[in-house]
Amino acid sequence: MATLSLIAEPFPDWEARVHFAAAEDLANALAATAPRSCSARFLSARGTVPPEFNSPRISAEHLPMGANALPILWQSSTTARPLDGEMTHSVTPMIPLRSRAEDDGTQTTVTVPNGLAWEAPDLLTPAQARLTRSFVKRAARYADVLITTSHSTASLLQEHYGHDLPVQVIPPVAPSAFLAAADSESRRERLGLPERYLVTTANLDDHGRLQWVLDAYESDPSLPHLVVVSGLDPVQHVKGAPQPGDVVSKLPASIRDRVTVVPGEDLSDVGAILSGAAMLLQPQSFAGTGYTIAAALMAGVPVLHAGSTAFDEQVLDAGIAEPEAPGFITALSRLFIASAGDGTSELERLTVHAADRGRSYSWNSVAWQLWETHALI
Repeated sequence: MATLSLIAEPFPDWEARVHFAAAEDLANALAATAPRSCSARFLSARGTVPPEFNSPRISAEHLPMGANALPILWQSSTTARPLDGEMTHSVTPMIPLRSRAEDDGTQTTVTVPNGLAWEAPDLLTPAQARLTRSFVKRAARYADVLITTSHSTASLLQEHYGHDLPVQVIPPVAPSAFLAAADSESRRERLGLPERYLVTTANLDDHGRLQWVLDAYESDPSLPHLVVVSGLDPVQHVKGAPQPGDVVSKLPASIRDRVTVVPGEDLSDVGAILSGAAMLLQPQSFAGTGYTIAAALMAGVPVLHAGSTAFDEQVLDAGIAEPEAPGFITALSRLFIASAGDGTSELERLTVHAADRGRSYSWNSVAWQLWETHALI
C-alpha cells in the first residue's frame, strides 16, 4: 500500500500554529481522496500532541526529535535517509533532503507558502529568514516539485532558483478553526462584539499599515465598529517597531470606543470573528500564506486590501484593491454609505462575489491535486 507521509511539523515562524491546524485538514482530505490502496501518515515532532483522526487511512506518528531541534538537524543530508524510497510532502520548507538516485522511488513535494524571506525579511527574525532561504534552496535542488500558494511566489522562486524550477500553484484553504462553527455566535458574544463590525489583522508598523484603517475611522464616524485581531500577522523585527500589544495604547481617543482589540491566541475565536464580519480590511504591504483571506471569502466576507499581487490573485472580484492610503480611506467610507438594501450597493455586490469565490475553496481539491502531482512524478 502506498503511503503519502505528511511532514506536519511546520517551520517555527509566526504562522506555525496555523500551518499545523491546516495540516490536520489536509491529512483528513488526503485520506478522503486517497486512491485505492493508498493512505496518509501524519508526522509531527516528538512532544507535539497530534490530532485525533477517525479515518483508518491516516496514521499519526512522532518524529524522533523535538520541534526545537528540527530546523538545525534537518539541514544535514544524513537526517533525510529515513525518507529514502518514501512519498513525502511537507507543509512548509522545513524538510530533510539529500541527493538520491532517480530510480530509488523517493518522491518529495515541498510547500513554500510565501515569499517574505526575500520580499520582506525584516518581518522574520534574522535566523528565520536565513533558515527559510536555506531550506528553500535545498528544496529547489533536491525536491521533485515545489508547491506555492500564489503565482507571484512561484515567479519569485523561479527568479531566484531558475526558470525551469518545477513549481505548482495550489491556492490556500483556511483551516477549519478559521471557519464558522456552532459556537461562533457565543464566542462573539463572549468577546463583546457588536452585531455589525469590520475586522483587520494589520499591525501598526510600516508593513502592517493599521494606521490607514485608524485614519479612516477618525475621518468617518459612521463606519461600523472595528475589530483588530492582534498577533496573527508577523511583526517588523527592527528596533523601535510597534508591537501587537501596542495597539490599544496607540488608539486615538476619538475612536477608542469604536475599536475592540482581540488577541489572536485562540484560532477558533479568530474563526468566529472572521466569519461574522461585514468586511475584512487588509492594508498590509505584504502577503503571507493567505489563510485569513481564504477564511473571509469562505464565509462570504469581502476584502478591502492594498493590492499586493498575491492578494489580487486570491481575492479577484470579491474585493477592492487600493494601494495608497488616501484611496484606501476613501474606498472604505464609500463602501459603507447607507444603501437601500436591495442588493444593488457596491458592498452587497462584493459580498455576493465573496460567497461565490469562497465556494471554490476545498481541502479535498487540494488533496486531489497533491495525489495527482505525486502520481505524475
